[in-house]
Amino acid sequence: MTTPDSSASILNRVRIVMMETSHPGNIGSAARAMMTMGLSDLVLVNPKEKNPTEHPNAIALASGATEVLANARVVGTLAEAIADTRFAVGFTARRRELSHPIVSLREAVGIALTEAVAEPDSRIALVFGNEAMCLSNEDVAQCQLAATIPANPAYSSLNVSQSIQVAAYEVMMQAGSAAEMFKVADHPARPQASVGDIEHFLRHLETAAISSGFLDPTSPKRFMTRMQRLFTRARMEPEEVAILRGLLASFQATTATKLATKIN
Repeated sequence: MTTPDSSASILNRVRIVMMETSHPGNIGSAARAMMTMGLSDLVLVNPKEKNPTEHPNAIALASGATEVLANARVVGTLAEAIADTRFAVGFTARRRELSHPIVSLREAVGIALTEAVAEPDSRIALVFGNEAMCLSNEDVAQCQLAATIPANPAYSSLNVSQSIQVAAYEVMMQAGSAAEMFKVADHPARPQASVGDIEHFLRHLETAAISSGFLDPTSPKRFMTRMQRLFTRARMEPEEVAILRGLLASFQATTATKLATKIN
């Protein structure tokens, strides 16, 4: 039998990320949705309002979920919002080129919570676009998984705070099963590199590719998009990231030495 504490500890590892929200009321509604389902970690990426959590509409629609609202963090980019997470799910309602396969909400939550319990204190993120549009291709590329919320095909429009409510409910319902899985695990999972670690590696890769002459920065095409998709999907361990960065540094040093010799 799963204890409330074990389930709650998993819910504490789930972060909701809202991208470029236009209406503070939706932030308040999202805070309310989260609190009713036991979630508390809210991050706002580049919201339209300067102080959205203090806006009267946000406070009114939070309807008492002031703790979630007050503790919400505002950051400038999605990379900042998910840098310390182990796994991120981007929610979208449309198909897109050069992106991950899109799975249903239920499947996505199951996969994400498995990641949450795989390593002590690891965090996962559920990422939502703003009121006017889905996440961009670039946003989805920073996530390990893309998900959609099944709805009436004749009218599938969901307000962002409604989407968060549905997702938060699914998370709460599956958290007990995830907690039970954590209790019966017979061997520790191997640690995964954080999203931030992967992002630093990708920037290093881009720099090395340009300095070696392999990548033309004036005509990069989709090189970095493909590399981001590849290494995000690979789920590397910290040691693997370190090895690859060391390899890149070695290549860069060798290239610099050859260039210096040629100049001399």
